[in-house]
Amino acid sequence: MLNLAGCGKEISRDENTAKQYITAQGYKITSSKGEVSSYILDKGKLIGSTESTPYRQAWGVQKAQPDAFFGKRITIYRFTVSNHPLEQKYKSKTNVYIMLCEGRMIGGYSFPDIAGLLGAPYSLNGLTLEEVTGLGYQEWLRHWEKKYGD
Repeated sequence: MLNLAGCGKEISRDENTAKQYITAQGYKITSSKGEVSSYILDKGKLIGSTESTPYRQAWGVQKAQPDAFFGKRITIYRFTVSNHPLEQKYKSKTNVYIMLCEGRMIGGYSFPDIAGLLGAPYSLNGLTLEEVTGLGYQEWLRHWEKKYGD
């Protein structure tokens, strides 16, 4: 896939796709940070090093399996939203990260908009990894490592 960093028209189209997806979920966008990350997905992003942890956590709460996206560029857009399930739990707005590949939606993840808060992201609609997969973290990790390990 072409690196579209200098092509504002394509980036705007992807960001618009992400915005439409968010509003279709019932969330109100209060601010947009635009593209915040872009990477080529490979197994090394999903397992092994400490650097793989954020990728593994983000992909762990997706409905889509990462296998179909190996070797492809994943682009992530960030929006701050209101009317999100995490808003009540954390008494704050929520950051939503939308994942696209080749202009198509993959899914996304969410995290409270609270400075200094640490932890794993939630699914786009505010579910934990355990709620998404039906597995405890250790069991999920064993399955993940078996599937994506060398």
